[in-house]
Amino acid sequence: MREIFANHAHVFPESFRQDGSIPVLKEAMDYAGIASCVCFAPFYEYFHGALDSNEWLSQELKDETNLVGFGVIDFSSHNYADQVKKIADLGFKGIKVHPAFQKVRIDGPECSAVYAEAEKKNLIISFHTGIHWHRIADYNMLLFDEVAYRFPSLRITLEHVGGYCFFKDAVAVLLNNHRSGAPYHVYAGLTSVFDRDMNRYWYLSDEQIKDLLWLVGEEACIFGIDFPFNSAIEIKRVIDHIESMDIPEMSKDAILGGNLSRLLATR
Repeated sequence: MREIFANHAHVFPESFRQDGSIPVLKEAMDYAGIASCVCFAPFYEYFHGALDSNEWLSQELKDETNLVGFGVIDFSSHNYADQVKKIADLGFKGIKVHPAFQKVRIDGPECSAVYAEAEKKNLIISFHTGIHWHRIADYNMLLFDEVAYRFPSLRITLEHVGGYCFFKDAVAVLLNNHRSGAPYHVYAGLTSVFDRDMNRYWYLSDEQIKDLLWLVGEEACIFGIDFPFNSAIEIKRVIDHIESMDIPEMSKDAILGGNLSRLLATR
């Protein structure tokens, strides 16, 4: 039986969003057959200073052996390097950046200060990509190539792989930052891309997924669940779909946990 290690679970205090709490995540993992999962701290923008998101997640995960934490940045503050250092000190393996929601330009000075320190601390940056109702100039898909160029040791995941609108641009960024035999440092986050009705803005067809594997390689693809925006039933349906796809078993192993395990183990 395949041991699944999933990326991309947003978690929240029960008082803020009960269906996104860690107990509900663990129930969803059990239902979907997921052994381990990466959890993102809730963005500071939700709480307007009433909660230290990273401290909260650190406390929530202190006794959890199958959950891995990623921190977030408070872009309303200006101590970006110090925030990254604290994220590393808390034992987190990466940082979630949502440029459209957080209203930051991904190649701007604020984000660049985060990347520079994250590169030093060997932290992963997990980006939301694809349409999300903010000016596209701030998170144009091809700007991620500029980030990868300026920070060649920074490991990044492109969650949603650009989505329906920018998939080909995402593939261009992935291809442009990998040469045969060289280690990957830009990864395709296969998150909320399999359900045409539920996730229509980021949907990718099976043929597009196969093209991604053909062009970029199975070693660059990481499965994410986008909890709680996808329910336990929807998450299991997607896992079953991947299991049924006409792709090699070794590709399924890589997508459903092998690549993420290796990526996290390098810190």
